[in-house]
Amino acid sequence: MVEHFDDDPDAEFAVPAPPPPSVTPGSAPPPPSGGGTEPRGCLPLVIVGGAAAFVALLVVVIVVIVGVKFFGTDDGSSDAEILQDVFIQTGIASASTDADHPPQRDIRLGVCEGDGNGGVRAAGTLTNWTSTPADYRIDVSFRSMAGGSSGEEFAARVTELDGVAGNATVEWSATVEEAPEGAFACRLVAVNRWKAGQRPAA
Repeated sequence: MVEHFDDDPDAEFAVPAPPPPSVTPGSAPPPPSGGGTEPRGCLPLVIVGGAAAFVALLVVVIVVIVGVKFFGTDDGSSDAEILQDVFIQTGIASASTDADHPPQRDIRLGVCEGDGNGGVRAAGTLTNWTSTPADYRIDVSFRSMAGGSSGEEFAARVTELDGVAGNATVEWSATVEEAPEGAFACRLVAVNRWKAGQRPAA
């Protein structure tokens, strides 16, 4: 048996042809989903920015409220409005300019009753809501309600309290010795407060 070798190495062994390309020549690969243009990280930035804006707005509101509360206006109109509101709410007059502790808030009318001797007694409590001792003057009106009357005054009394300690509560009373027949009412007309020892003469 004779082995035959050819000088041409390609003569016996065929060279395979290269496979066809998987993509048409000259075409680009398909873009990734979303086109690759979707911004990343924007939503967290929007959330953080919105939260920062809300906090800034909240700080501004707090500063405005605190400023109005502690500084108010220079013309004193805020105090005047407060005192006017207190008068409207209580129906009690006062010459005090203390808008923080109006004297009308200090007094309470507890009873308005016959004293058993033909007279009328009005009584209640008074609390000095300031931190210093004070003197008070209380004006009480006694009114007849008989015969369809709308409250005709038949007597008036003034009660004075001296040296009521700060944040202390005391009792007060005013009495009329003789009252007309029929129904009656007691009304607090005015209450004024001064620092202890500074109440003017009546």
